[in-house]
Amino acid sequence: MTLTSDQENAKALAALLGIAEDDAAQRLKFRVAVTFDPADEASHKIGTHVIRLLNRTIDYAGISDQSVFAVEIILGPHAPATSAPNRVYAGQRGSAFVIDGSGPLLPSDPLTPPPLLVVAACYIAAAAVRVALGPSFPIQNSAPVVLPWGELFGPHLERLALPLDIGETYLAGAGAVGHGFIYTLCCFDVTGTLYIADPKKVTPGGLNRCLLFNSDDLGHPKASRLCEVAKPSFPQLTLVPVDATLNEARKSRGTDFLVQRLVVSVDSRRARRSLQSELPGAVFDASTTGVSEVVLHFNRQPTELACLSCVYPESERERKHEENVAEALGLTVQEVRKGFIDSAIAAKICARYPDLRTADLIGRAFDTVYKELCGIGKLKSVGGQQVLAPFSFVSVLAGAYLAIEFALRLSDAKDTRFNYWRVSPWHSPVPALRQTRPRDSQCEFCGIPLLRRVLRQLWGS
Repeated sequence: MTLTSDQENAKALAALLGIAEDDAAQRLKFRVAVTFDPADEASHKIGTHVIRLLNRTIDYAGISDQSVFAVEIILGPHAPATSAPNRVYAGQRGSAFVIDGSGPLLPSDPLTPPPLLVVAACYIAAAAVRVALGPSFPIQNSAPVVLPWGELFGPHLERLALPLDIGETYLAGAGAVGHGFIYTLCCFDVTGTLYIADPKKVTPGGLNRCLLFNSDDLGHPKASRLCEVAKPSFPQLTLVPVDATLNEARKSRGTDFLVQRLVVSVDSRRARRSLQSELPGAVFDASTTGVSEVVLHFNRQPTELACLSCVYPESERERKHEENVAEALGLTVQEVRKGFIDSAIAAKICARYPDLRTADLIGRAFDTVYKELCGIGKLKSVGGQQVLAPFSFVSVLAGAYLAIEFALRLSDAKDTRFNYWRVSPWHSPVPALRQTRPRDSQCEFCGIPLLRRVLRQLWGS
Protein backbone atom coordinates (compact mmCIF):
# COMPACT_ATOMS: atom_id res chain seq x y z
CA MET A 1 0.00 0.00 0.00
CA THR A 2 2.83 2.43 0.78
CA LEU A 3 3.73 5.16 -1.70
CA THR A 4 7.24 5.28 -3.13
CA SER A 5 9.48 8.31 -2.76
CA ASP A 6 8.92 9.17 -6.44
CA GLN A 7 5.16 9.07 -5.90
CA GLU A 8 5.49 11.37 -2.88
CA ASN A 9 7.42 13.90 -4.97
CA ALA A 10 4.94 13.65 -7.84
CA LYS A 11 1.97 14.19 -5.48
CA ALA A 12 3.59 17.35 -4.10
CA LEU A 13 4.33 18.77 -7.54
CA ALA A 14 0.92 17.78 -8.91
CA ALA A 15 -0.80 19.66 -6.09
CA LEU A 16 1.38 22.73 -6.71
CA LEU A 17 0.78 22.82 -10.46
CA GLY A 18 -2.80 21.53 -10.47
CA ILE A 19 -1.90 18.70 -12.86
CA ALA A 20 -2.19 14.91 -12.90
CA GLU A 21 0.35 12.97 -10.88
CA ASP A 22 1.57 11.07 -13.96
CA ASP A 23 2.33 14.39 -15.65
CA ALA A 24 4.09 15.65 -12.52
CA ALA A 25 6.20 12.49 -12.35
CA GLN A 26 7.34 13.05 -15.94
CA ARG A 27 8.27 16.67 -15.23
CA LEU A 28 10.54 15.58 -12.39
CA LYS A 29 12.53 13.31 -14.68
CA PHE A 30 15.22 15.85 -15.49
CA ARG A 31 18.96 15.91 -14.88
CA VAL A 32 21.09 18.54 -13.15
CA ALA A 33 24.85 18.94 -13.54
CA VAL A 34 26.78 20.33 -10.55
CA THR A 35 30.07 22.02 -11.49
CA PHE A 36 32.60 22.94 -8.80
CA ASP A 37 36.29 22.77 -7.93
CA PRO A 38 36.78 19.63 -5.80
CA ALA A 39 39.98 21.16 -4.39
CA ASP A 40 37.93 24.01 -2.89
CA GLU A 41 36.71 22.52 0.42
CA ALA A 42 33.65 24.75 0.82
CA SER A 43 32.52 24.26 -2.79
CA HIS A 44 33.07 20.52 -2.51
CA LYS A 45 30.89 20.36 0.61
CA ILE A 46 28.13 22.48 -0.93
CA GLY A 47 28.22 20.44 -4.14
CA THR A 48 28.00 17.17 -2.21
CA HIS A 49 25.00 18.44 -0.22
CA VAL A 50 23.25 19.67 -3.38
CA ILE A 51 23.73 16.34 -5.15
CA ARG A 52 22.35 14.40 -2.17
CA LEU A 53 19.32 16.67 -1.92
CA LEU A 54 18.44 16.68 -5.59
CA ASN A 55 18.87 12.95 -6.02
CA ARG A 56 15.98 12.51 -3.57
CA THR A 57 13.78 14.70 -5.79
CA ILE A 58 14.66 14.42 -9.50
CA ASP A 59 15.99 11.84 -11.95
CA TYR A 60 19.70 12.62 -11.54
CA ALA A 61 22.10 15.20 -10.12
CA GLY A 62 25.89 14.92 -10.25
CA ILE A 63 29.11 15.77 -12.02
CA SER A 64 28.65 16.57 -15.70
CA ASP A 65 29.14 13.85 -18.29
CA GLN A 66 27.95 13.51 -21.88
CA SER A 67 24.29 13.43 -20.91
CA VAL A 68 21.68 16.04 -21.67
CA PHE A 69 21.06 18.29 -18.65
CA ALA A 70 18.13 20.61 -17.99
CA VAL A 71 20.09 22.74 -15.53
CA GLU A 72 23.72 23.28 -14.63
CA ILE A 73 24.61 24.52 -11.16
CA ILE A 74 27.94 26.35 -11.15
CA LEU A 75 29.64 26.95 -7.79
CA GLY A 76 32.26 29.67 -7.89
CA PRO A 77 34.09 31.26 -10.86
CA HIS A 78 33.78 28.49 -13.44
CA ALA A 79 32.70 28.43 -17.07
CA PRO A 80 29.78 26.17 -17.95
CA ALA A 81 30.74 22.54 -18.51
CA THR A 82 27.52 21.52 -20.29
CA SER A 83 25.11 22.82 -22.91
CA ALA A 84 22.24 22.93 -20.39
CA PRO A 85 19.69 25.62 -21.38
CA ASN A 86 19.38 26.83 -17.76
CA ARG A 87 22.08 27.73 -15.27
CA VAL A 88 22.17 28.53 -11.56
CA TYR A 89 25.27 30.31 -10.27
CA ALA A 90 26.19 30.29 -6.59
CA GLY A 91 29.03 31.81 -4.63
CA GLN A 92 30.28 34.75 -2.65
CA ARG A 93 29.35 38.37 -3.34
CA GLY A 94 30.81 40.64 -0.70
CA SER A 95 29.92 39.28 2.74
CA ALA A 96 26.89 37.33 1.50
CA PHE A 97 26.43 34.00 -0.24
CA VAL A 98 24.37 34.53 -3.38
CA ILE A 99 22.40 32.29 -5.75
CA ASP A 100 21.75 33.96 -9.09
CA GLY A 101 21.29 33.28 -12.79
CA SER A 102 23.34 36.13 -14.22
CA GLY A 103 26.91 34.80 -14.16
CA PRO A 104 29.79 33.26 -12.18
CA LEU A 105 30.47 34.35 -8.61
CA LEU A 106 33.45 34.09 -6.30
CA PRO A 107 34.12 30.90 -4.32
CA SER A 108 32.38 30.62 -0.97
CA ASP A 109 34.31 32.22 1.89
CA PRO A 110 36.54 29.39 3.19
CA LEU A 111 35.83 30.54 6.76
CA THR A 112 32.08 29.91 6.40
CA PRO A 113 31.06 27.49 9.18
CA PRO A 114 30.08 24.09 7.67
CA PRO A 115 26.48 24.14 9.01
CA LEU A 116 25.77 27.23 6.91
CA LEU A 117 26.84 25.35 3.78
CA VAL A 118 23.91 22.96 4.30
CA VAL A 119 21.55 25.95 4.31
CA ALA A 120 23.17 27.27 1.11
CA ALA A 121 22.78 23.87 -0.56
CA CYS A 122 19.04 23.77 0.20
CA TYR A 123 18.47 27.14 -1.46
CA ILE A 124 20.59 26.11 -4.47
CA ALA A 125 18.59 22.88 -4.89
CA ALA A 126 15.33 24.84 -4.73
CA ALA A 127 16.58 27.32 -7.34
CA ALA A 128 17.57 24.49 -9.70
CA VAL A 129 14.15 22.83 -9.43
CA ARG A 130 12.32 26.12 -9.96
CA VAL A 131 14.42 26.99 -13.04
CA ALA A 132 14.06 23.50 -14.54
CA LEU A 133 10.27 23.48 -14.19
CA GLY A 134 10.01 26.89 -15.84
CA PRO A 135 7.14 29.40 -15.86
CA SER A 136 4.58 26.74 -14.91
CA PHE A 137 6.08 26.57 -11.43
CA PRO A 138 3.86 28.80 -9.26
CA ILE A 139 6.61 30.13 -6.97
CA GLN A 140 8.74 32.35 -9.19
CA ASN A 141 11.67 34.51 -8.15
CA SER A 142 13.64 36.65 -10.60
CA ALA A 143 15.75 38.22 -7.85
CA PRO A 144 18.90 36.55 -6.52
CA VAL A 145 18.68 34.62 -3.27
CA VAL A 146 20.95 36.43 -0.83
CA LEU A 147 22.20 34.77 2.36
CA PRO A 148 23.96 37.39 4.54
CA TRP A 149 25.25 35.00 7.20
CA GLY A 150 26.07 37.66 9.80
CA GLU A 151 22.63 39.24 9.52
CA LEU A 152 20.90 35.86 9.67
CA PHE A 153 22.80 34.27 12.54
CA GLY A 154 24.55 37.12 14.33
CA PRO A 155 28.02 38.66 14.08
CA HIS A 156 29.79 35.93 16.04
CA LEU A 157 29.62 33.05 13.59
CA GLU A 158 32.74 31.59 15.15
CA ARG A 159 30.40 30.17 17.84
CA LEU A 160 29.30 27.61 15.24
CA ALA A 161 32.82 26.21 15.14
CA LEU A 162 33.13 25.76 18.91
CA PRO A 163 32.56 22.40 20.68
CA LEU A 164 28.85 21.95 21.39
CA ASP A 165 27.82 20.27 24.64
CA ILE A 166 24.10 19.48 24.38
CA GLY A 167 23.88 17.90 27.84
CA GLU A 168 20.83 15.64 27.76
CA THR A 169 18.50 16.51 24.91
CA TYR A 170 15.44 14.80 23.44
CA LEU A 171 14.56 14.86 19.75
CA ALA A 172 10.87 14.14 19.10
CA GLY A 173 10.51 12.79 15.57
CA ALA A 174 12.99 10.88 13.40
CA GLY A 175 11.38 11.80 10.10
CA ALA A 176 12.18 14.42 7.48
CA VAL A 177 12.86 17.52 9.62
CA GLY A 178 14.54 15.36 12.26
CA HIS A 179 16.86 14.04 9.54
CA GLY A 180 17.68 17.58 8.46
CA PHE A 181 18.50 18.41 12.09
CA ILE A 182 20.79 15.36 12.50
CA TYR A 183 22.33 15.85 9.03
CA THR A 184 23.32 19.42 9.96
CA LEU A 185 24.30 18.57 13.53
CA CYS A 186 26.97 16.31 11.97
CA CYS A 187 28.79 19.55 11.06
CA PHE A 188 29.35 20.34 14.76
CA ASP A 189 31.76 18.92 17.32
CA VAL A 190 29.00 17.57 19.59
CA THR A 191 29.17 15.99 23.03
CA GLY A 192 26.41 14.90 25.41
CA THR A 193 23.45 12.56 25.03
CA LEU A 194 20.69 12.77 22.44
CA TYR A 195 17.56 10.66 22.88
CA ILE A 196 15.63 10.19 19.62
CA ALA A 197 11.96 9.29 20.14
CA ASP A 198 9.71 8.07 17.33
CA PRO A 199 7.23 5.15 17.38
CA LYS A 200 7.06 4.74 13.59
CA LYS A 201 8.96 2.63 11.06
CA VAL A 202 10.80 3.58 7.88
CA THR A 203 8.52 3.51 4.82
CA PRO A 204 9.34 3.88 1.10
CA GLY A 205 7.65 7.26 0.85
CA GLY A 206 9.91 8.75 3.49
CA LEU A 207 13.05 8.07 1.46
CA ASN A 208 12.44 11.14 -0.70
CA ARG A 209 13.41 13.44 2.19
CA CYS A 210 15.23 11.37 4.84
CA LEU A 211 18.80 11.72 3.59
CA LEU A 212 20.34 9.22 6.01
CA PHE A 213 17.97 6.37 5.11
CA ASN A 214 17.98 4.13 2.03
CA SER A 215 16.07 1.07 0.86
CA ASP A 216 18.00 -1.17 3.27
CA ASP A 217 16.36 0.66 6.18
CA LEU A 218 12.75 -0.03 5.17
CA GLY A 219 10.63 -1.62 7.87
CA HIS A 220 13.09 -0.78 10.67
CA PRO A 221 12.05 1.45 13.59
CA LYS A 222 12.92 5.02 12.65
CA ALA A 223 14.54 6.01 15.93
CA SER A 224 16.74 2.93 16.25
CA ARG A 225 17.81 3.05 12.63
CA LEU A 226 18.58 6.78 12.67
CA CYS A 227 20.81 6.31 15.71
CA GLU A 228 22.62 3.46 13.95
CA VAL A 229 23.32 5.27 10.70
CA ALA A 230 24.21 8.57 12.39
CA LYS A 231 26.53 7.12 15.03
CA PRO A 232 29.74 7.18 12.92
CA SER A 233 29.32 10.94 12.43
CA PHE A 234 29.18 11.61 16.19
CA PRO A 235 32.26 10.08 17.86
CA GLN A 236 31.64 11.96 21.13
CA LEU A 237 27.82 12.05 21.21
CA THR A 238 25.78 9.28 22.80
CA LEU A 239 22.71 8.50 20.68
CA VAL A 240 19.89 6.69 22.46
CA PRO A 241 16.92 5.42 20.41
CA VAL A 242 13.43 5.34 21.88
CA ASP A 243 11.02 3.51 19.56
CA ALA A 244 8.05 5.16 21.25
CA THR A 245 6.46 8.57 21.77
CA LEU A 246 8.13 11.25 23.88
CA ASN A 247 5.48 10.71 26.56
CA GLU A 248 6.42 7.03 26.80
CA ALA A 249 10.11 7.92 26.75
CA ARG A 250 9.68 10.36 29.61
CA LYS A 251 7.61 7.93 31.70
CA SER A 252 10.29 5.27 31.29
CA ARG A 253 12.67 7.57 33.18
CA GLY A 254 10.34 7.83 36.18
CA THR A 255 7.26 9.80 37.15
CA ASP A 256 9.29 12.82 38.28
CA PHE A 257 11.54 13.00 35.20
CA LEU A 258 11.54 16.27 33.26
CA VAL A 259 12.80 16.97 29.73
CA GLN A 260 15.19 19.88 30.02
CA ARG A 261 15.77 20.37 26.29
CA LEU A 262 13.34 19.27 23.58
CA VAL A 263 13.95 19.48 19.82
CA VAL A 264 10.62 19.16 17.99
CA SER A 265 10.37 17.76 14.48
CA VAL A 266 7.06 15.89 14.55
CA ASP A 267 4.74 16.27 11.58
CA SER A 268 1.35 17.37 12.90
CA ARG A 269 0.03 20.44 14.69
CA ARG A 270 -1.79 18.36 17.29
CA ALA A 271 1.38 16.40 18.07
CA ARG A 272 3.34 19.63 18.58
CA ARG A 273 0.72 21.01 20.94
CA SER A 274 0.76 17.79 22.95
CA LEU A 275 4.54 18.01 23.37
CA GLN A 276 4.23 21.29 25.26
CA SER A 277 2.19 19.37 27.85
CA GLU A 278 5.31 17.32 28.62
CA LEU A 279 6.54 20.50 30.41
CA PRO A 280 9.96 20.77 28.69
CA GLY A 281 12.32 23.44 29.95
CA ALA A 282 13.36 24.64 26.51
CA VAL A 283 11.78 23.96 23.12
CA PHE A 284 13.51 24.18 19.74
CA ASP A 285 10.92 23.62 17.00
CA ALA A 286 10.83 23.54 13.20
CA SER A 287 8.08 22.49 10.80
CA THR A 288 7.18 22.81 7.13
CA THR A 289 4.00 24.06 5.48
CA GLY A 290 3.95 21.76 2.47
CA VAL A 291 6.67 22.77 0.00
CA SER A 292 6.30 26.51 0.47
CA GLU A 293 7.64 27.54 3.89
CA VAL A 294 9.60 26.62 6.97
CA VAL A 295 8.37 27.67 10.42
CA LEU A 296 10.76 28.11 13.36
CA HIS A 297 9.71 28.53 17.00
CA PHE A 298 11.59 28.58 20.31
CA ASN A 299 10.55 28.92 23.93
CA ARG A 300 12.31 28.64 27.27
CA GLN A 301 10.31 28.24 30.48
CA PRO A 302 9.18 30.07 32.46
CA THR A 303 8.09 32.67 29.93
CA GLU A 304 5.33 35.08 29.03
CA LEU A 305 6.07 34.43 25.34
CA ALA A 306 4.36 31.98 23.01
CA CYS A 307 4.53 28.22 23.58
CA LEU A 308 3.96 25.42 21.04
CA SER A 309 0.23 25.52 21.68
CA CYS A 310 0.16 29.27 21.01
CA VAL A 311 2.02 28.83 17.72
CA TYR A 312 0.02 25.84 16.50
CA PRO A 313 -3.53 26.44 17.83
CA GLU A 314 -6.33 24.15 16.79
CA SER A 315 -7.92 25.53 13.63
CA GLU A 316 -11.14 24.87 11.77
CA ARG A 317 -9.11 23.52 8.85
CA GLU A 318 -7.40 21.05 11.17
CA ARG A 319 -10.70 19.91 12.65
CA LYS A 320 -12.25 19.45 9.20
CA HIS A 321 -9.25 17.43 8.08
CA GLU A 322 -9.47 15.14 11.11
CA GLU A 323 -13.16 14.63 10.43
CA ASN A 324 -12.38 13.75 6.83
CA VAL A 325 -9.67 11.26 7.84
CA ALA A 326 -11.98 9.69 10.42
CA GLU A 327 -14.79 9.27 7.88
CA ALA A 328 -12.44 7.81 5.26
CA LEU A 329 -10.92 5.27 7.65
CA GLY A 330 -14.16 4.33 9.39
CA LEU A 331 -13.11 5.80 12.74
CA THR A 332 -14.21 8.44 15.21
CA VAL A 333 -12.50 11.82 15.37
CA GLN A 334 -11.39 10.98 18.93
CA GLU A 335 -9.59 7.90 17.63
CA VAL A 336 -7.83 9.91 14.90
CA ARG A 337 -6.69 12.45 17.50
CA LYS A 338 -4.67 9.74 19.26
CA GLY A 339 -1.99 10.35 16.64
CA PHE A 340 -0.89 6.76 16.04
CA ILE A 341 -2.72 3.56 15.12
CA ASP A 342 -2.94 0.89 17.82
CA SER A 343 -4.03 -2.72 17.35
CA ALA A 344 -7.73 -2.06 18.04
CA ILE A 345 -7.88 0.84 15.58
CA ALA A 346 -5.89 -1.13 12.99
CA ALA A 347 -8.53 -3.88 13.19
CA LYS A 348 -11.29 -1.32 12.52
CA ILE A 349 -9.46 0.06 9.48
CA CYS A 350 -8.91 -3.45 8.11
CA ALA A 351 -12.61 -4.18 8.54
CA ARG A 352 -13.29 -1.31 6.15
CA TYR A 353 -10.38 -2.17 3.84
CA PRO A 354 -10.03 -5.99 3.96
CA ASP A 355 -6.98 -6.08 1.70
CA LEU A 356 -4.93 -4.21 4.34
CA ARG A 357 -3.04 -6.05 7.08
CA THR A 358 -3.32 -5.13 10.76
CA ALA A 359 0.40 -5.66 11.36
CA ASP A 360 1.23 -3.14 8.60
CA LEU A 361 -0.86 -0.42 10.25
CA ILE A 362 0.06 -0.60 13.94
CA GLY A 363 2.26 2.29 15.03
CA ARG A 364 1.70 4.36 11.89
CA ALA A 365 0.32 7.90 11.72
CA PHE A 366 -3.26 8.35 10.55
CA ASP A 367 -2.27 11.02 8.02
CA THR A 368 0.27 8.66 6.44
CA VAL A 369 -2.23 5.85 5.96
CA TYR A 370 -4.89 8.28 4.72
CA LYS A 371 -2.45 9.80 2.21
CA GLU A 372 -1.44 6.39 0.91
CA LEU A 373 -5.04 5.25 0.46
CA CYS A 374 -5.65 8.44 -1.52
CA GLY A 375 -2.50 7.85 -3.56
CA ILE A 376 -3.47 4.36 -4.69
CA GLY A 377 -7.09 5.28 -5.37
CA LYS A 378 -8.66 3.40 -2.46
CA LEU A 379 -10.65 6.46 -1.46
CA LYS A 380 -13.25 7.25 -4.10
CA SER A 381 -13.48 10.89 -3.05
CA VAL A 382 -11.03 12.97 -1.11
CA GLY A 383 -12.16 16.10 0.67
CA GLY A 384 -10.52 18.37 3.21
CA GLN A 385 -6.85 19.13 3.48
CA GLN A 386 -4.45 17.10 1.34
CA VAL A 387 -1.43 15.70 3.16
CA LEU A 388 1.67 16.39 1.07
CA ALA A 389 5.28 15.51 1.78
CA PRO A 390 7.70 18.37 1.06
CA PHE A 391 10.69 17.99 -1.24
CA SER A 392 13.93 16.93 0.44
CA PHE A 393 15.53 20.39 0.37
CA VAL A 394 12.51 21.93 2.15
CA SER A 395 12.63 19.47 5.06
CA VAL A 396 16.42 19.63 5.31
CA LEU A 397 16.31 23.44 5.27
CA ALA A 398 13.94 23.32 8.26
CA GLY A 399 16.25 20.91 10.06
CA ALA A 400 19.34 22.95 9.18
CA TYR A 401 17.91 26.20 10.54
CA LEU A 402 16.79 24.26 13.61
CA ALA A 403 20.25 22.78 14.26
CA ILE A 404 22.00 26.14 13.85
CA GLU A 405 19.60 27.99 16.14
CA PHE A 406 19.78 25.12 18.64
CA ALA A 407 23.57 25.48 18.76
CA LEU A 408 23.50 29.27 19.01
CA ARG A 409 20.91 29.29 21.78
CA LEU A 410 22.73 26.61 23.77
CA SER A 411 25.97 28.57 23.58
CA ASP A 412 24.21 31.74 24.75
CA ALA A 413 21.15 31.26 26.97
CA LYS A 414 20.41 35.00 26.63
CA ASP A 415 20.01 34.72 22.84
CA THR A 416 16.49 36.07 22.37
CA ARG A 417 16.69 37.51 18.85
CA PHE A 418 13.25 36.07 18.03
CA ASN A 419 10.94 33.22 18.95
CA TYR A 420 9.04 32.84 15.65
CA TRP A 421 10.11 33.09 12.02
CA ARG A 422 8.81 31.88 8.66
CA VAL A 423 11.24 31.47 5.75
CA SER A 424 10.80 30.19 2.21
CA PRO A 425 13.24 27.90 0.37
CA TRP A 426 12.35 29.79 -2.83
CA HIS A 427 13.23 33.33 -1.74
CA SER A 428 15.84 35.18 0.30
CA PRO A 429 15.20 34.87 4.05
CA VAL A 430 13.87 38.13 5.52
CA PRO A 431 15.17 38.87 9.04
CA ALA A 432 12.66 41.73 9.33
CA LEU A 433 9.88 39.11 9.46
CA ARG A 434 11.17 37.64 12.72
CA GLN A 435 8.80 38.04 15.63
CA THR A 436 8.80 37.97 19.39
CA ARG A 437 5.36 36.52 19.92
CA PRO A 438 3.68 36.94 23.29
CA ARG A 439 1.68 34.07 24.71
CA ASP A 440 -1.95 33.75 23.66
CA SER A 441 -4.23 34.37 26.64
CA GLN A 442 -6.67 31.85 25.11
CA CYS A 443 -3.99 29.16 24.67
CA GLU A 444 -5.16 25.70 25.74
CA PHE A 445 -1.85 25.21 27.57
CA CYS A 446 -0.22 28.38 28.87
CA GLY A 447 -3.56 30.18 29.10
CA ILE A 448 -4.10 28.19 32.31
CA PRO A 449 -2.67 30.18 35.30
CA LEU A 450 -2.04 27.01 37.31
CA LEU A 451 0.19 25.57 34.60
CA ARG A 452 2.20 28.79 34.43
CA ARG A 453 2.76 28.61 38.18
CA VAL A 454 3.89 24.98 37.87
CA LEU A 455 6.35 25.93 35.13
CA ARG A 456 7.80 28.71 37.26
CA GLN A 457 8.29 26.22 40.13
CA LEU A 458 9.93 23.66 37.82
CA TRP A 459 12.19 25.91 35.78
CA GLY A 460 12.90 28.99 37.88
CA SER A 461 11.51 32.45 38.42
